[in-house]
Amino acid sequence: MQLTFILIGTIGLLLLIYSIRILIKSRKNKLVAEFTLDSESKEIQLDSNVLYSLSFLGAGFIDDQGKFRAELKSESGNLVKLNKTFPNYRFRKNGKLGLEYWHFSIDNSGKYILTFENLNDLIAKHSMLISKRMFQKEISPNNIKILLKEAVSTKNRLFSIVGLVIGVNALIWGILIGFTNAFG
Repeated sequence: MQLTFILIGTIGLLLLIYSIRILIKSRKNKLVAEFTLDSESKEIQLDSNVLYSLSFLGAGFIDDQGKFRAELKSESGNLVKLNKTFPNYRFRKNGKLGLEYWHFSIDNSGKYILTFENLNDLIAKHSMLISKRMFQKEISPNNIKILLKEAVSTKNRLFSIVGLVIGVNALIWGILIGFTNAFG
């Protein structure tokens, strides 16, 4: 019985290490481009076939009620599908709140053109809480920056959070019961 709990503690330790590695990887994702949010087209060089994300920096809540949209095209004119992230991952960069909003992957490396349309239909606020958001003014699109960076998939990010919880519990209970022989 004692060996079983020590095994559970070891599995919990391995799960904890794997989950922490995913979280560290998501923190150290390479920043590809940073620019202000405006209607001008941006030319971006994407070199690797990894998962990328488009994030808003300077807002904790974004809503696109209307016709606000982003469009990413390759040099040959092929449209890259931008998928909204769910849940929207929040982060901080230089003390500013950021929100990961779209993710995408590319087939071929090269130059891409990113365009934002209908900026007036974008609703951006500081808080994600409805009770605080009701009393906040909207953030002007001129005060928001766009970050293009490499990303970790939503599946891996959720797995790391669940893995942290299960890993810590399995480690503590496995070692606590395994080495103290509480049931013996």
